[in-house]
Amino acid sequence: MVLLSGCGTLGGSATDLALAGAGGTIGYEVSDHNVSGAAIGAASGYVISKVAQTQVKKAITDAEKRGYDRAMNQAVKQQYWIIQNLQKREDDTAAESRLVAVQIPEATTPDGVLLKSTTVYIRTQP
Repeated sequence: MVLLSGCGTLGGSATDLALAGAGGTIGYEVSDHNVSGAAIGAASGYVISKVAQTQVKKAITDAEKRGYDRAMNQAVKQQYWIIQNLQKREDDTAAESRLVAVQIPEATTPDGVLLKSTTVYIRTQP
């Protein structure tokens, strides 16, 4: 079982048959050629096969989950650095921009309100 437990192909009827047969043979030999010993050995081999298959499936599932978690972690890191780089570019362009003064003349609105002249500063980028 220890030799087969790491095998990715462990599973199915072939493994059940092989381990039950090996268990039956060992049980027959250990019990001094008794048929009941062979039956107990075969049943033990079958149980060992099922336990090994369960362990392999669990290991595969755990490995897939770890891989998924690592991929998600990497994706989050990539998004973080994309955002950091975008913000850095925005800061760089803000430093390169300049303010241009625009004089707005005095005007009267249609309802008769007088607006005084003012200066507005508009940010420009190269």
